[in-house]
Amino acid sequence: MRRRGAVRAIALGGTALVVSGLLAACSASDEGGDAPKLRGEITFGVLAPLSGDMAERGQDLVDGAQMAAAEINDQGGVLGRQVRLAVEDGGCAPATGEQGATRLATKSVVGVIGGLCEDAAVAAAKAANGTPFLVSSARADLLLEAGLPLAFPMDGTVYQEAMAAVHWMGYRSPQRVAVLGDGSPASRQLSGLVTDRIKADGLKVSMRSAGTTGPDLAGLTSTVTGFEADFVYWTGQAEPGGRLLSTLREAGYTGYFMASSESDSLEFLQTAGKAAEDAYLTMAAGPRLLPAAAEWSVRFKDRYRRDPGRDAMQAYDALRALAQAVRQAGDSAPSKVVDNLPRLEDFTTFTGTLRFAADHSLTYDNYVVAQVRGGRLILASKLRTD
Repeated sequence: MRRRGAVRAIALGGTALVVSGLLAACSASDEGGDAPKLRGEITFGVLAPLSGDMAERGQDLVDGAQMAAAEINDQGGVLGRQVRLAVEDGGCAPATGEQGATRLATKSVVGVIGGLCEDAAVAAAKAANGTPFLVSSARADLLLEAGLPLAFPMDGTVYQEAMAAVHWMGYRSPQRVAVLGDGSPASRQLSGLVTDRIKADGLKVSMRSAGTTGPDLAGLTSTVTGFEADFVYWTGQAEPGGRLLSTLREAGYTGYFMASSESDSLEFLQTAGKAAEDAYLTMAAGPRLLPAAAEWSVRFKDRYRRDPGRDAMQAYDALRALAQAVRQAGDSAPSKVVDNLPRLEDFTTFTGTLRFAADHSLTYDNYVVAQVRGGRLILASKLRTD
């Protein structure tokens, strides 16, 4: 397996993120004057949960797509045609994902973007009926395991997150690493990947998983202190991760603490309290962490009167990528678009060059490392490493 994306961006101290993001931001037209005359329409589908617990994130996704469509039209559309969006509620369950994709298929869409929940995204991709589906936010692993020829995940894999974490550990030169989890399948998988890589690098490592119901924090703390670990990586849920960090600090642990993307939540910060200061997180990049997205975020807020979330940023880039694939193909036939998505030419997003590998995973993933400073997350790759 290959070492990818976030590792390279972090190693360059965030430079790749800044440069590529500026290129992406410059793709939007801020020039005045009359918009070009467009002939006909080209329709892209947007699939997002617009009801239920995920509705707020779903609307964020839709807003990002709408902003991209408006800017594309201001720049001359796609092949001289006006971009139109067909939006459907895909929910977060396989049945609703399939239903939403089926409805979009009746609207002659050239491609579809969206997808927040893995199971719904897999079902939607299976029902895509020959239409390419850029899955903007759902994690890639289930989509890749399903071997779906029309699905192109724009999020990283668990292996890529593991490599981002291990690479960052290398900056801190730990001697003994404790990899701790909550016993869930996702936590066990990430813990195993990180542990294997650490061992391959010749470091001493101790791995332990606690029960998913009320993790044994005392037992996990005992593992850390008894092993004399100087670096802890937590792969479980946010709330117990915050409690674990607080418990470790109370027990006198002074080493490094890093949590996985599962802890990308206010629950982690609130539960850990002051103990969260200086903790690290491996997480998928969002606009609040990327200096390169600052100007775009201002434009988004001017349009929608709120800050954009990560789903808006991902959807914005996904729609632009679909439009670029159509331009390269010189044709809006979905089969031609599918052929061109793996060979996008010089196409950049806020996290760098967008390129898909043979299995449709991201060649350069979107994981970054954040650090808690003053109760908020900042991009750790902008910090000194000494």
